[in-house]
Amino acid sequence: MAIVKMSKFDLYSFDYDREKLLEDLQKFNYVHIDEKKVEDENQGVRNLDNSEQIVSTSEKLTKVKWAIDLLEKFSEKHNKIDELKQGKKTFRLDELTKKALDFDFDEHYKELSSLDKQLTELDQNNQTLNQKKSELTPWEELDLDISKIDDFERVKVVTGTVSDKFIDQLKLNTKDIEDIYIEEISRNLGFVYLLVICKDYEKAQDILRDNGFVNINIKANGLVKDEIRNIDEQIIANKKQYKEIEDQIKSKTDLTEQFKIYHDYLENNSLKEEATSKIKRTDKIDIIEGYVPTDKEKDFENVLQNSLNNKYYLEMNPADKNDPDVPIILKNRGFAKAFESITGMYSLPKYNEVDPTPLLAPFYCFFSGMMIGDLGYGLIVFIAILVALKIFNLDEKKKQFLKFFMFISVASMFWGYIYGSFFGGIIPMTPIIDTSKNAMTLIVLCLIFGFIHLFFALGIKAYMLIRDHKPLDAFYDVGLWYLIIISILVLLIGKSLGLPAMALTIAKWVAIASAVGIVLTAGRDAKSIGGKLGSGLYSLYGISGWIGDFVSYMRLMALGLSGAYIAVAINMIVKMMAGSSIIGFIFGLIVFVVFQAFNAFLSYLSAYVHSARLIFVEMFNKFYEGGGVPFKKLITESEYFNITNK
Repeated sequence: MAIVKMSKFDLYSFDYDREKLLEDLQKFNYVHIDEKKVEDENQGVRNLDNSEQIVSTSEKLTKVKWAIDLLEKFSEKHNKIDELKQGKKTFRLDELTKKALDFDFDEHYKELSSLDKQLTELDQNNQTLNQKKSELTPWEELDLDISKIDDFERVKVVTGTVSDKFIDQLKLNTKDIEDIYIEEISRNLGFVYLLVICKDYEKAQDILRDNGFVNINIKANGLVKDEIRNIDEQIIANKKQYKEIEDQIKSKTDLTEQFKIYHDYLENNSLKEEATSKIKRTDKIDIIEGYVPTDKEKDFENVLQNSLNNKYYLEMNPADKNDPDVPIILKNRGFAKAFESITGMYSLPKYNEVDPTPLLAPFYCFFSGMMIGDLGYGLIVFIAILVALKIFNLDEKKKQFLKFFMFISVASMFWGYIYGSFFGGIIPMTPIIDTSKNAMTLIVLCLIFGFIHLFFALGIKAYMLIRDHKPLDAFYDVGLWYLIIISILVLLIGKSLGLPAMALTIAKWVAIASAVGIVLTAGRDAKSIGGKLGSGLYSLYGISGWIGDFVSYMRLMALGLSGAYIAVAINMIVKMMAGSSIIGFIFGLIVFVVFQAFNAFLSYLSAYVHSARLIFVEMFNKFYEGGGVPFKKLITESEYFNITNK
């Protein structure tokens, strides 16, 4: 339950061994190569530039991911339950590489790209045809050869539209024009489509325009209805061709796994190329700086021996605990391991910090259970996860995710028993704490839990300072705060607890002495006296923040009560429905299942978010900085397969 100890190494080898060395280091998979670049290349050492290979691999990855998405779009949908039971396939790295190199990616990608391009062109063509059809449809009843519309010598024939609000006005204002004929073809979307025939169009044009007439040139040859029929035939032909091309793509879906293998091969190749870019070199020598877990030192040396045959020089020393670049691997087991995702979500610890995972896990679990606070909600989730872990072949990441919620469900059952709540009281239970009557008890409990949580966090800070041989700093930064907070609490609640006056007097003077101590020591790193006092006073002012910190823990009660009251309300509605008839009973059962499930989901979601808030804001604020660098292995964590180095 700690941060894995690291050893820093400097490796010097010949450049002609580079490719084999990197392949062997990738198979070993416990090497983190330092990313520091050479700033001054005039000293004979320069950075190795393989940016072209990195870009090329990245472009290929984009292509193969596109191909996978396309094939999965046309693949038959598999039963998700069966997929979870089967789990991911497992490949050794060398086995995966061989399969990938045997796959003719470029040829298959070219075929898929061509087919997809044809689909896109057909789709765009149909969109154009449909747009043209929608423009022609209002003119479908026009019995006039559009190609000859300008061939009349004695009259002018025009087509256009006018708003249906102005059609009557247009007809009225044009009735005095000699030799004009206006025919209404159709109406659509608030517009009237008109055919206008007139002898003196120059005279009629201004009147038509002033009355809202807009000239439209119909894009057709021959009769409009014939043009629409031709469009429909073309659309049908395009759809048939589209279906044929889709069938061709479907016939290639059996290549999906091979594309995924090639994808993971490229991912691993990309990691190797990134590692290559971090190598420093002279004319003939490669210099690799990096880290390995200390317990893997011997294995690392064996890899180098087998790969380079003594043609190398290696320096290896324990990593400097204050070096911010030391990569981090967390090592936890059982209960604590399930909560590593919470630490990772915030930030990994630096090498000189403690791993907060086993420290936060009990509090996170306890707080989440208190916020959910229902035995039924906990029991259902616990059983569901237990079954899932038993029947599904899950990877380690998914297993830990489920175990995380399983532990929370146990805490929910515990607090559900305390509150006497089983699906909001659907089964009567005798509560140890009645939430409807003992609100003050809950408030006190929340404050006590907050007090324990915050003081525990400060205690971790004290431990870290004492571990680093700074006992006085531990007293200044933690001990004085313990004293001032405890003494203030004694002053606030001492009388109600019946403490003697002497105890209250002692508490008062301890509080004053602690405050003075904080003012004098909190700014001890400042250079000037004014800076020291200013920092000290500002630090003492931070005591006001403790009020907000304690109040934050009231959410433990608030969220628990809100979920409980919603569950009770659902049960009341269900009882009213179920008592009316058989149909009412059935609908009541449906309402119970759906809304209790939804309330359980909201309760777990709220607990997940707000417990994290208490950890990140209240707990970590007291001792934890974070910002550690994740240990970057050379084998990818694939979404498609389990890839091993053995």
